[in-house]
Amino acid sequence: MIVSGHLVSSPSSPSYRPELVDILKMKEWNIWKTNFGGKKPSSALPSSKASSCLEDDETKPGSYEVLKSDILCSSTNRYLIQDFIGEGSFGKIAKAVNLSTSQDVALKILKTEDTADREIKMLDVVRILDPVKKSMVQFFERFDHKGQTCLVFEKLDRSLFDFFVEREGRPLSLNEIRPVVHQLLTAFDALKGIGVVHSDLKPDNVMLVNHSSTPFRVKLIDFGVSFKTTEKMQGMTIQPVGYRAPEVILGLPITEAIDMWGLGCLLGFLYHGQDLFADCEYQSMKGIVEMLGQPADHLLNDGHYTQIFFKENDYWDEPRWWMKTPLEYQLETGIEPEKWQSPLRCLDDLIIHRPEMEKAELEDRRAFVSLLKCLLRSDPNNRITPGKALKHPFVEMDHLWKELDTGSYADDSAEKMMIVPDYNLDSREMEELQKPSVKLPSNDDSGSDSPQSCSSLLSIKIVFDTPDGAEPAAAMDAIGSAVSQGAACPAETSTNDVSPDEVPPARVKMSRMKRIRKFFGRTIRALFGKRTRE
Repeated sequence: MIVSGHLVSSPSSPSYRPELVDILKMKEWNIWKTNFGGKKPSSALPSSKASSCLEDDETKPGSYEVLKSDILCSSTNRYLIQDFIGEGSFGKIAKAVNLSTSQDVALKILKTEDTADREIKMLDVVRILDPVKKSMVQFFERFDHKGQTCLVFEKLDRSLFDFFVEREGRPLSLNEIRPVVHQLLTAFDALKGIGVVHSDLKPDNVMLVNHSSTPFRVKLIDFGVSFKTTEKMQGMTIQPVGYRAPEVILGLPITEAIDMWGLGCLLGFLYHGQDLFADCEYQSMKGIVEMLGQPADHLLNDGHYTQIFFKENDYWDEPRWWMKTPLEYQLETGIEPEKWQSPLRCLDDLIIHRPEMEKAELEDRRAFVSLLKCLLRSDPNNRITPGKALKHPFVEMDHLWKELDTGSYADDSAEKMMIVPDYNLDSREMEELQKPSVKLPSNDDSGSDSPQSCSSLLSIKIVFDTPDGAEPAAAMDAIGSAVSQGAACPAETSTNDVSPDEVPPARVKMSRMKRIRKFFGRTIRALFGKRTRE
């Protein structure tokens, strides 16, 4: 299925590597026939004419159609079109190879300058972010080819939508969803930091990087309808209908909070196997009212389009607004609402819609639904921000750490999170581990001249670097020794300068140490197990 905006690869396509650099030097047609087969493509010319792509173009803008095997040239690179993998009103998405470097890329070929201007503007803003750590597609360059603007991106694997289709609609597990959530929240947190709203989140615009080698490593793509938070977008029609935030439907002021609503809709789709809300504005608003409750009166009072979906209560009691019936909506707009049955009565139905295998999984479901409720709040001012969502128990797995090494579900959760960039321990633990040494109060009168520090735990990485390696048991003993001797972070030391209310309970301290020990234990076992297999 071809969906606009895909940056995907085709497993059946031939793999082109360094030998492609020599194609421009080839004069024999049989070389082209070997690579492409069948009918001779229009651009398969002898090398004396292959460089014609560098000559001045006299074609009218937008009238030239790029074909398979064409060579498109920027000021520094030449790109060979291998296949077309997406198409829409904006233009085409092509799988290509950079003939100078043999790097596979994705080319977005836009038909008009008007289509390209906004996306190029936003890509120039977004490219200051680290595409790896912030989980966003990497943009290489833009150039013009015979009246068409071409954007060059890194080539990714396939979209979450295509992946879902390959699974025949089978929903993802929470352990598979969690790393996706973490990466998208990181991306949206970064966008919020530079004042950008993506506004087009849907399964088609979240790409797997390379699912075979890094399962559920994803990146956010398509900034064609993104905008700065400083732009006035109230009343504009943006976002896919089934992922459209209530403030967009009602014509309220628009902020980056719409991306959090879109994320909630995406997570519901991935876990439940179908969209939470209809692809029809009336039915979508009706589903919001039935599943989440009617938006507050102060929101409906200020909405430019409120009266399209609601009517005022003539009886002067609460609520002030009533949802219109499908017939009333049709009489008002002339549009007959689509037939739609909401898949859930409320979000809590997700907790019991699958039989749980372990107690840990049930707790995980409750944490997931809690996050969904925070993302799908009708009032954008009360909706959770990406920064706070990154600290939500579902994302940080607070309820699962105690189950590590004792339950398969918790172990699988931790393992799948390891593909997330920089995810080893959560950021708070890593900050505390790296703090300077702090002397601990002694348990005897003599005291101690050798203070312990959490940072000492990091020294066990030496075990990993030794040529012959050390026994896992020895490494575990080292960790156990550090913990038993009272290795602690500054926040857990002397309480002379803080009030009792600020001192963490003892059980928190023990839980943290246990958490650190379990993490390093799992890492060591995984490492030595891998060495044994090798």
